[in-house]
Amino acid sequence: MKQPESFRRLVTHGFILPFADNRLMQDLIIEKPYYFVQPPKRSFVLWVVAGLRLYRWWLKDSEGIYEYEVRNQHLIQQSLDAAHSILIAGNHCRNADPMAIGELLYVVDSYAYLMASWHLFNQDRFSAWMIKHLGAFSINREGMDKKAISFAIKTLVDGERMLVIYPEGSISRSNDFMHPFLDGTGFIARTAARKRVKLAGEGNSGKVVVHPVSFRYLFVGDFDACCEHTLNLLETHLKWAPQTDLPLLARIAKVAVGLLAEREEKYLGKAQEGEYYERIEALIVHILSEQEKKWKGEVQSGDYIPRVKSLRPIIVPDLAKGNLQLEEAADRRRDLYDLNFVQQLCYYPVDYLSGKTGKVTVERIIETLERLEEDLTDTITMPRRFKLVIDVLDAVEVPAEKLPRGAENDPVMDEVRDRLEANLALSAEWLPVYEPEPAG
Repeated sequence: MKQPESFRRLVTHGFILPFADNRLMQDLIIEKPYYFVQPPKRSFVLWVVAGLRLYRWWLKDSEGIYEYEVRNQHLIQQSLDAAHSILIAGNHCRNADPMAIGELLYVVDSYAYLMASWHLFNQDRFSAWMIKHLGAFSINREGMDKKAISFAIKTLVDGERMLVIYPEGSISRSNDFMHPFLDGTGFIARTAARKRVKLAGEGNSGKVVVHPVSFRYLFVGDFDACCEHTLNLLETHLKWAPQTDLPLLARIAKVAVGLLAEREEKYLGKAQEGEYYERIEALIVHILSEQEKKWKGEVQSGDYIPRVKSLRPIIVPDLAKGNLQLEEAADRRRDLYDLNFVQQLCYYPVDYLSGKTGKVTVERIIETLERLEEDLTDTITMPRRFKLVIDVLDAVEVPAEKLPRGAENDPVMDEVRDRLEANLALSAEWLPVYEPEPAG
């Protein structure tokens, strides 16, 4: 049987299966009507934070980033010197990415506006105020946000600041793989290119260009200490004695199997038997089918991720408006938690630690343990340390024409994605293979 494309991105050996606790969604469900948040044109806060590199303090404390390297920043400088409007499109593998872009902006001595999910403006008042003054504007995840799209287009038409968008739309949590790009980025870039030509006239030499920017996180910490910390935490949760007699990869796999069994007991009544691939798909199909029957009347077909996303606009609006009784509101929250769990399952690459989709590196192992800890506890306490390498790639010029009618993909964004994937693949080649210590 041929599985949907979304499932073919799943883990088949149990190494990196996410296990969403209900707490993981609490900050993503904003139970109030959406309104557009626009950053100020000028901000003393931005000038101080960017000029003094204060973002490094947050990145060190929250994300474990201790070292930085920016490569090929001259390519952006060339685009600035040519008076081009610049859209920066990066891979989105960690929470650190939007703040870490500050390092690139610092070395090119420029500012940018960043598109950010609206839930980030609703965590607490200070965070909302801070990210707004650092140049972030909101985008509504649950529907068409004309104000956000218009603001993004105007940013590129005016060209006063660069625009930063992460086209994947959500965090992949895998530095070697990317999610499919969402459609909106190409639409914004092409619309801006047409308006820029129309408003500026034929004498204008400035164009709209997209600079792919890759983020590569290199582990520079104490590998053994990090592994032991998180494995002990997970084994304690499972009420196991430390499985130190097992090789590291086998120990991680056993923990993942134990966590899978917990979720199978929750959703299916008992832990299942069979191949890991089959068990994971059975869990996805069960949860998603139940939700589709409840909200659409019948089970749908096709890739899992679009099916999950099509349910959220049905469930969320009345919850956000506060139109529901307490019991019904609580029921919808549970449904959204379950759908988020399905979405997480579909966002993990196949065979991440098997060696079949690239060599097993220290970075992949650390990513795996981070995921398992975060998906279980909603936080990461691992004492990790990273060096961040930001690599600017050649600009992709955006044509001032609409996509041909019926076109499935935007060639501009395909080119951006291809360049990012090639760059990440090249940088991965330089990473050393994980070599377990010999027994005894």
